[in-house]
Amino acid sequence: MTIPETDHKLAGGKRWRRLRLGKSLGSTLKGSHNQNTRTWPPSVYYSTPSESALLYERGSRHEHGEAVEKESMGTIRNGKQSPIGVGIIGAGNVLWAYLQVLDRLMPKGHACEGPICARRREVWPDLEARRPSIRLVTEPRQVVGSDVQIVVIITSPESHAEMARLALEHEKHVLVEKPLASTRGEAEMLVNLAADQGRHLLAAPFVQLAPTFRVLWGRIRDGDIGCVHSARALYGNAGSTWARWYHESKIGPLAEIGIYNLKSLTALLGPVEEVLAAEVTAVKPRRVGKVQIANPDPDVSHIILCHDSGALSSLVSSHAIQRYRRPGLELYGTEGTANLLGDDWDPRGFEIWRNQAGCWEEYEPIEGTWLWADGLAELVMALRQGRPPLAELTHDLHLLEVIEAAGRACRERKAIRVVSRFRPLDLQPEALEARKDSHHLHDHTRAADEQ
Repeated sequence: MTIPETDHKLAGGKRWRRLRLGKSLGSTLKGSHNQNTRTWPPSVYYSTPSESALLYERGSRHEHGEAVEKESMGTIRNGKQSPIGVGIIGAGNVLWAYLQVLDRLMPKGHACEGPICARRREVWPDLEARRPSIRLVTEPRQVVGSDVQIVVIITSPESHAEMARLALEHEKHVLVEKPLASTRGEAEMLVNLAADQGRHLLAAPFVQLAPTFRVLWGRIRDGDIGCVHSARALYGNAGSTWARWYHESKIGPLAEIGIYNLKSLTALLGPVEEVLAAEVTAVKPRRVGKVQIANPDPDVSHIILCHDSGALSSLVSSHAIQRYRRPGLELYGTEGTANLLGDDWDPRGFEIWRNQAGCWEEYEPIEGTWLWADGLAELVMALRQGRPPLAELTHDLHLLEVIEAAGRACRERKAIRVVSRFRPLDLQPEALEARKDSHHLHDHTRAADEQ
């Protein structure tokens, strides 16, 4: 199959590539596994915007990385790199996870803490008591107007796109908590704006950054369990007692927490081409703090995904699960089985059955101190090292289309096609070779490079 590609020069010498896609790439692209012609990873995947089937991408990722490298190198002072300034918009319960990441970066001189926007002044005394050095502001513009280089967006989901756009317009690198936007269309505009501004845009979740997940991804890629034909994932909790938007904003458990598993499954098995879904409301009425919601949103979601690779996967996400004890991910192949232990956002290791070995092989976490908010550390280090973050925005756009398709599948009670694809991932598992002296790491609360 030939994908037409033409270069266009726009005002200011900006160069864009125009890529036109056919209706389906799944049956024509080949990858590393030999299972007919529908395989994963593919040699190339382009993202297909849902309406125009066109993607305008400025230059290449290499050219974009060079531009960012020049910008980040501008932080060198007197032969030393200055810390990367980080500002935060939002002061909800996830704030402390990102501050924990900052507290690991600041003593090394990698980052410094900028202003934090907490619009409700009534929460200021508690924030200041817990963190006396905190610099609080009331307006997002006070964060984006400061001299920080990175802005972290951790507001409620419906404002993510607006806040990310504001930060990008002020030429900041942006990290956005999940979901990136309410719709794929909104997210595409942010991706284009980030390219236009020559800035990085990093979208949660960051499961693909977890060292344990990256090594498991490499084992699956290398065919340790043959071709994966089936996979299962589950993530749930009992819902929120502090934020009403969890249960009445139409976000739903799939976009709010199931997106972790969705990103993992698509990273391992490739793009989704078809979705079946169903959802119900288990807890009704729902109490959040002192407020009782008579008709809350559905709090249980089940979806079945058909991947381009030919694999099937199922995903349960719920705000009505009290506790569970099972692998976060189960992968079943033609030559073995693999389980990710713990949750994919907090992996506790993995285990593999290979027919050739004839036994279960269990592996401890590659880096047990990795945090689900470490996307911030990745973005800071990418800027310092003048490289792109280990992420793929076309993957994040694909996830949003899958979530939209799942919503349609629930309403229409039928399978819904997904037309987008994403570029191949390279999670670089080879860079995470297990330490030969790991038995000498006595303190498992500190990273290996801190001992």
